[in-house]
Formats: sequence, C-alpha cells, structure tokens
Amino acid sequence: MPHLPTQTHPLLIVALGTLLGALSWLAAAVVSGTFEPYDSSAGLLVNQTILTLPAVYLALRHRTTAPILFLVSAYLGMNAYAYAFGGSEKRAWAALGTVVSLLLIAGPAFFALGAAVIRHFRKPTHD
Repeated sequence: MPHLPTQTHPLLIVALGTLLGALSWLAAAVVSGTFEPYDSSAGLLVNQTILTLPAVYLALRHRTTAPILFLVSAYLGMNAYAYAFGGSEKRAWAALGTVVSLLLIAGPAFFALGAAVIRHFRKPTHD
C-alpha cells in the first residue's frame, strides 16, 4: 500500500504561516536594520529562509495544498505585521506593499514546488 502524506489540521497550518510570515518580516528588520526585507540582502535572506524551510517541509510531508495554505497565510502575516508596525508612512503605502510583498512568496513557492515534485516521484521503500 503506498504511503499517503500525513494530514495536519488546516487551522494549524494557517496559524503557523501567519506567525512565521510576521516573524520573517521582524527577523529581517532585526538583522538588516531596515524595515522592509527586500531593502537589504541580509534581511531578504533571513526572510526567505524563514518562509522556505517550512514550505519545503510541508511540500515533502503533506499534500500540495499544505504549502500553498502556508504561503498564503504567511503572505497575510507579513502584510499584517508591516501594516501594524510600519507607522503612518508605511500604512499609506500598504496597497503597494501588498503587491511588492508577493515577490517574497515567489522563492519559497518555487522551492516548495520542487519539493512536491520530488515527493511525487520518490518511490516508497518497502521492508
């Protein structure tokens, strides 16, 4: 019998994605000294690492909807953090920020897709 991916409750994935999305924005700011992750290489690297590792893990261990749900909720978490802690000038640019922050999801989505393809073609081992 083929191994089916394990199931994780979707609300847990949403909570994890939202939390890690906000954390990725905060950690990038702490490392780089700039508010937006894409304003420095170090901030972008931290942001992308925090988002990519769980997305790849979910793609390897769960059905394809899990990393998608994670990345959508991470996107929402990043934008909520930026809006809540960005100050009045950042709030004025919130609409543009939601479009630009889509670019922060592209890298993790690419690696999650690669992991999902690997999971799909990996043959289960039988003892």
